[in-house]
Amino acid sequence: MQGITTVANAIGGTPLVSLLGIDGVGGRNSAEILGKLEFMNPGGSIKDRVARHIVRQLTAKGIPSDALLVVAGPGNLAISLAMLGRSLLCLIPERTSADRINLLKAMGVTDIVRTLDGALPGSPEHPAEIAKRIIRQHPAGAYIDEESGEWDLQACYEELAGEIFEQTGGKLDALVLGVDTGNAATHLSQVLKSKLPAVQIVGVEPSNSAINGDATRNPLAHRWLCEDIGRAYPPRALSPNAVDMWIQVSDQIAYSMARRLIRAGVFAGPSAGAAVAAAQMYARTSLQPDTRIAVILSDSARNYTTTLLSDEWMLGHDLMDTPMLDDLQRKQHEQYRAASIEDLQLPAAITVSETDSMQAAISLMSEHDFSQVPVTGPNRRLIGYLTLAAAQTLIDNGTAMPAQPVGKFMLRFDSRSTDGSGIRKYWLITPETPLSELSKFFEIHSVAFVTDPSRKFCLGIATKQDLITFLARRNTHQF
Repeated sequence: MQGITTVANAIGGTPLVSLLGIDGVGGRNSAEILGKLEFMNPGGSIKDRVARHIVRQLTAKGIPSDALLVVAGPGNLAISLAMLGRSLLCLIPERTSADRINLLKAMGVTDIVRTLDGALPGSPEHPAEIAKRIIRQHPAGAYIDEESGEWDLQACYEELAGEIFEQTGGKLDALVLGVDTGNAATHLSQVLKSKLPAVQIVGVEPSNSAINGDATRNPLAHRWLCEDIGRAYPPRALSPNAVDMWIQVSDQIAYSMARRLIRAGVFAGPSAGAAVAAAQMYARTSLQPDTRIAVILSDSARNYTTTLLSDEWMLGHDLMDTPMLDDLQRKQHEQYRAASIEDLQLPAAITVSETDSMQAAISLMSEHDFSQVPVTGPNRRLIGYLTLAAAQTLIDNGTAMPAQPVGKFMLRFDSRSTDGSGIRKYWLITPETPLSELSKFFEIHSVAFVTDPSRKFCLGIATKQDLITFLARRNTHQF
């Protein structure tokens, strides 16, 4: 068992795992597809390796640890540098989702500039030109540009190549990886081919990317959603002979494959989905039997909570392929077979008035073994609810007195959401509400108060357990 170490020393040594058996991987071909889980680095991406080597070089150059670093890129390198304690100003393209922006802010990075996705080198909007203007204002700082050649990343990728060589026992026919700056493809190709001259390096880019295509088109025409791979122009750091074969992967294929990886317990992001899909395509075309393919899974799915991990976002951007879409629709609709809340056969609701005492509400909930009770106002209209746990805690700590009215301490519903004042946005739930909609409600809430359409009377209380019981009665057991 390893002893205590530092975050920097925990970088590297990521596992190499078999991806066969994952839906959509393997199939009829006899290729062995292996995933190098770079997202298991402490900062969640392959860029941890890059950041560690850059920090070492910053130290060697005498640049103080609190000097401002201007970092351009989709965000993973910035996250890795922030993890290693550096002060940053980040230039992040518009394509990057809000998840990484929020993570950077949580790490204390507040200076974030969004840049144009398709800005070409030399244009005023390109990150390098923006960085030059910023550095002129902060001469003690440094611009971190992976493509400039200022930072020696050879040793960084020698370490990674050495791990792959050792983990495969020196038997490797192809390495598949997404390409962005070109550094990984260039250095891994050089190191691996020195040990395995026959190994094929397969570069992956999104459809519409111009790394291996037409970079003369209008840069605004180069549009894709998959983050961390692809360019509107060939990157300077990419050696012309580093990549033996290029495969373009559509956003839909990349995101759908990433979802399949997640279901199999491989929590990688969309660029990894593109790389695995490309490996599968390469395996189909390989004439060599029992081909062994390693795939770089470069970053974590946890960077994409509002995109890759959101069914609504995936549907809205048409990123689910047909089998995945059919499966989702079946789960959302067919398992309930058009049933509504009325089919749950809920008992009639027992309520308390906002003028009833806290003690009366606690006694009522204890008597009926309720966890919560609806609270009504004038004309018995539902206005909020009180939980048993909250009521008992308020009385135990002296915040509430047993004789005080429930209305002073309940959680109140309202038609608007506020900033934590205790008012809850109201979501109308009636006996006619489909169970598929109720299931989505329970993704956020623990309890549903069923009312008439005018919200005048509380008719019942539903929990996720009621849905589970309903499905059990139908003998589907799918929840």
